[in-house]
Amino acid sequence: MTHLGTLISALADDQLPPATRERALTHVAGCDQCAAELAVARAVRKRLSCARDVLPTTDLTSRLLALSAQIPDAEGDPLRKGPAARDPWAPAPEAGALSCALTGDIAAHARRRRSRRVLVAASSGVAVLAVALFTLGDRPVVVPDRHVASPLTVLAEAGGATAAGATEVALVPVLPEVSDAAGAGDGASSVDLADSTALAWMAEHGWTSPTGILDGFDVTSVQLVGPERDVLRVDLTGPEGTIVVREQVGRLDTSSLSRSEGFEGRAVYVLSDEPPHLVWQAGDTVIDVVAEVSKDVLASFVATFPAHDFDAGVPARISRGWTTMTGALGTP
Repeated sequence: MTHLGTLISALADDQLPPATRERALTHVAGCDQCAAELAVARAVRKRLSCARDVLPTTDLTSRLLALSAQIPDAEGDPLRKGPAARDPWAPAPEAGALSCALTGDIAAHARRRRSRRVLVAASSGVAVLAVALFTLGDRPVVVPDRHVASPLTVLAEAGGATAAGATEVALVPVLPEVSDAAGAGDGASSVDLADSTALAWMAEHGWTSPTGILDGFDVTSVQLVGPERDVLRVDLTGPEGTIVVREQVGRLDTSSLSRSEGFEGRAVYVLSDEPPHLVWQAGDTVIDVVAEVSKDVLASFVATFPAHDFDAGVPARISRGWTTMTGALGTP
């Protein structure tokens, strides 16, 4: 049986019903703690009853009555409603049931805390990955070479032996037709590559591939040039002349370039007219073309490339970062 608790005050004031009062007195007779609390309560009341009455002034009484009239009724207010009185003789909950209930609450709370920690950790990991991919998705700025001798040098190298420091791309299948002139230059060999194989290799390795090769033109060389082997060079030869295509991943710097018209709405920039030297942005790559063909043939060749501008948006940048990361992880 539990202790009397708040019933001590009611018992001291003789405010309990007769039956409840008898049961409370019976409990006090056998409970030292409740007996001591009842004795203290009765002593306090006796002391207060012996104290002299202090009569408030008329002014204080009036103000107190005015304040009490402004206080709303406590009935129906859950915040001002006292706790329900508990029957002290009601059977107490079993210790085992209470222990199980507490254990269940604590376990559920622990599970919720673990779930929150896992969710926070996962969110943080996703945020860090997104920032990393966003950083990897940036592309370098490509400044085109506007030197007067640059297009002439490019055309002079077209169709010859592999340039110094360049890497001849090994395409499969390779048509092993080695020319005599190529075999005599620095011990390097130049092979006649199948057009379809060259285009397939470009698309597979992330370069911007044209939809097809102009009639009469053939791919004569595919090389990776530059100090970092990060520039793709494709040489084409036809009855109209020679076309050299160079591609580099990055964003074209157009601050000092003037756009040319007549290329089906593409933002093509003319660096020189003789020989024709063009540059434009196609998706994530910058395409540089030097040719010794007529303007109509050159316009038809430019039209074979997809017309996509560089996408600087966040989703596209994260996608480029993912491609960069997976490509780096897959590189032996």
